[in-house]
Amino acid sequence: MKKLFLLLFVLGAGLSVQAQTHNWAELSKLYDDELYPLAKDVADITDNVIANGNVISIVKSTGTTSLVKELDKSVPIKFYNYKLLTSTGRELKLSDPLMANKVVDKFFDVLRRVKESSKSNDEKAIRDILESL
Repeated sequence: MKKLFLLLFVLGAGLSVQAQTHNWAELSKLYDDELYPLAKDVADITDNVIANGNVISIVKSTGTTSLVKELDKSVPIKFYNYKLLTSTGRELKLSDPLMANKVVDKFFDVLRRVKESSKSNDEKAIRDILESL
């Protein structure tokens, strides 16, 4: 009975790790394929958005908020860590996949709205959207 329980525990842990890796892989693909190119486009429209390397920064009146994607060299597989940086020096590691997804989605939503608003050339609307981050 103990061996059966141990086998089920090991199999369950393996599936859990595999599921988390899949979520992180999807997030990395979203960042690379959609969010970063969108940030580059918006950076060409306004000086309040900066996309450089693996960092996307949004400059607001209260300071700068940045989303950083960095390669984790402590693990043997290709895995990225995400951090949220503020102009006050706070560094929030997004180690929970759900929280990381929420932050990436928020950045994506704000940048998408800015790009749509840029078609009407309304600088105040763009600034208001960026401030909502």
